[in-house]
Amino acid sequence: MKLSPLRTIGLLTAGIFSLLPAAALPSAPIHQEAAIIPQPRQLTQIPGQAGFLLNGGIKVDSATSHSEWGRAAIRALMAAGFNILPEEATGELRVEQAEGRPAGSYRLECSPRGIVIRAADQGALHAAAQTLAQAATIDAEGQPALPTLQVEDHPALPHRGIMLDPCRHPISVEGTKRILRLMARYKLNRLHWHLCDDQGWRLEIRKYPLLTEIGSKRSESSSWLDQSIKDGKPVAFHYTQDEVRDIVAYAHSLGITIIPEIEIPGHASAAVTAYPELGNRDCPGFAPEVVTGWGVFTHVMAPGAFTFRFIEDVLTEVCELFPQAPYIHIGGDEVPRDQWQQSPAAQQFMQQHSLTRESQIQDYFTHFCAQVLRKLGRGMAGWDEIMCAPQLPPDAVVMAWRGMDHARIAAARGHRVILCPIQSFYFNFPQGKTPEDKFYTGLHGFDNINWQHVLGFDTSVPGNKVIGLQANLWSECIPDMRKLEFMLVPRICALAEHAWLYGAPNRPTEEHFSTRLEQHIPYFDSLHLNFRQEDGTPRRPEISKP
Repeated sequence: MKLSPLRTIGLLTAGIFSLLPAAALPSAPIHQEAAIIPQPRQLTQIPGQAGFLLNGGIKVDSATSHSEWGRAAIRALMAAGFNILPEEATGELRVEQAEGRPAGSYRLECSPRGIVIRAADQGALHAAAQTLAQAATIDAEGQPALPTLQVEDHPALPHRGIMLDPCRHPISVEGTKRILRLMARYKLNRLHWHLCDDQGWRLEIRKYPLLTEIGSKRSESSSWLDQSIKDGKPVAFHYTQDEVRDIVAYAHSLGITIIPEIEIPGHASAAVTAYPELGNRDCPGFAPEVVTGWGVFTHVMAPGAFTFRFIEDVLTEVCELFPQAPYIHIGGDEVPRDQWQQSPAAQQFMQQHSLTRESQIQDYFTHFCAQVLRKLGRGMAGWDEIMCAPQLPPDAVVMAWRGMDHARIAAARGHRVILCPIQSFYFNFPQGKTPEDKFYTGLHGFDNINWQHVLGFDTSVPGNKVIGLQANLWSECIPDMRKLEFMLVPRICALAEHAWLYGAPNRPTEEHFSTRLEQHIPYFDSLHLNFRQEDGTPRRPEISKP
């Protein structure tokens, strides 16, 4: 990617337009073609035409500003960076609800006279607003403007997401919002929030205060280069419930729903350290602690009355904190059975419930969580290991991470599937052309996962059970925002295009995507992102963001 001539696409953040008097005049000719990511299904623009002049902002009339649908469109446009002027008798924005259209679909018309948006739902309003934000440019006289264009578009998948992991290395409230803004720009609409693990419990649960008083703290961390090296720096971090509500509301304002994850029954070292009665205390050598290294660890939840009461209490508070989440993620991955084998109480539990294998204890946990969440009016999602449960609840969402074979098995069994295969959508792995600075290496195992690999990876699954695609950013090797940005950008753009156009025939070529991606560099620079450049080097290695 090389720098292209400066375009307003890199400058359109909230409040950027100077407050000049509004004028219903056409812009000068616009020669720059809109470079939209993800590529709309239909886009018509003739370079050289006059467009809509953004002199100070967009005027709205009273009918728009006083209708519920009009206000929703105004909020979406403001979230995308546009300045909305006080209402007048006549406006430059017309908004219509397109009833009966597929979810997320919108039709957008922009001309020198104004903007018309026809959208099926609020998600479609956000998508239309971000299309306009990406199309914004400067005209032949250097004035901010929107080109004359028509767009007809809709997403293939309802879940288009990123997973963030603040357990291994904390991510601040502002850092989380920064990623949410970037997601919204590229029409990703789900943040999967991994809030607890062996290395720390990050979510305040008021009924169980020791989860954060004890479970959110560890004595030190392993180096991201060599696990045998410890840094000696204590970590103490969690999100208060007020902070969570703030982040959830902020995400909602951007058209993003947050899906929280509470790991059950494995990856439980931090929880068991805070409340030892959650663990298998009758095992030899039982001595839980918040883990300082990376990997899979033996502490799992004990199948007892306290544990099941704890799970129900925690999931109840989680559902209150995340009111828009259609399903709650219960983890379910990488669950060792050693402690259940060694625990007399666990063995007695098996006898009482006619279980013949320790793996069936995990099945019991999975079914219990599904029952609790169903009572709370929510669905359940989990990593693909939850499929080991016989008669897994048919409405369970399977997040397939171990490969496409697991995705196809889940779909064949009738489950809705979210794809995040480790071979291509784990953004904690290196991208190739690794710079000499070892700070910018990733977790090794699957290397050279560059944007080309993300865009071209075969995610085909027979049938129609795939509901989502997401990338996971596990943070063992991501200690701060400058590294996180490097691992995320520009792969996030390829993810967005793959998810939006999933299964579409005649998808744009890699060359076409690359040409559009180049036009987004000024936008990355306007945010001071430390993105990965095409030669593999970081853009701003000296800058660290909150």
